[in-house]
Amino acid sequence: MKTATRMLAALLLATCFHSVLAAVAVAQQDGQTGLVAVIDVAKVFAAHKGHAAKMDAIKAEIEAFEKEFREKRQSFAAQVQTLQGLVGQPNYKEEEANLARKEADMTIEANQRRQDIVNREAQIYFETYQHVSQTVARLCQTYNISLVINYDSSEIDPNSRESVIKGVNRNVVFQRDLDLTGMAIEMVNAPGN
Repeated sequence: MKTATRMLAALLLATCFHSVLAAVAVAQQDGQTGLVAVIDVAKVFAAHKGHAAKMDAIKAEIEAFEKEFREKRQSFAAQVQTLQGLVGQPNYKEEEANLARKEADMTIEANQRRQDIVNREAQIYFETYQHVSQTVARLCQTYNISLVINYDSSEIDPNSRESVIKGVNRNVVFQRDLDLTGMAIEMVNAPGN
């Protein structure tokens, strides 16, 4: 599920980046100029209280679902054990077919619930992204910013190969205090927002 979430977040970020570049190109053609700023969208998401509350609710639902499914599996295992005692009995085939249907139904129900949870998680990410995007748009209007580029503000850990490679591949190599992350976090968490 985390991989799907990361892929969805990357897709949303790529879409936003493409939209922003298109808007800047149009603005430049119209002779408008403005500042370029950066934002750490991942950091805004992590600090977004509304997003965190919704994701905590999803997490609790997943845990409850997993507990319920484990209990159903244990009950099913007990029924399979009971069935083993019926081997050679006249109703064995009928009971075996009933258990097979029950197992198939459980599997289908579990898969449907998992898909429902993944879809609702994607919707939460989308809604949060829309909220962050609208917040960034308001900041851009207020401060005459023409372009906002997503970047990773985390420090590079020189002892972690993964961190170093990720840092080397960053799109933003340098920025000078034109980071909207803090203001965006304040705005998305403001009462009534």
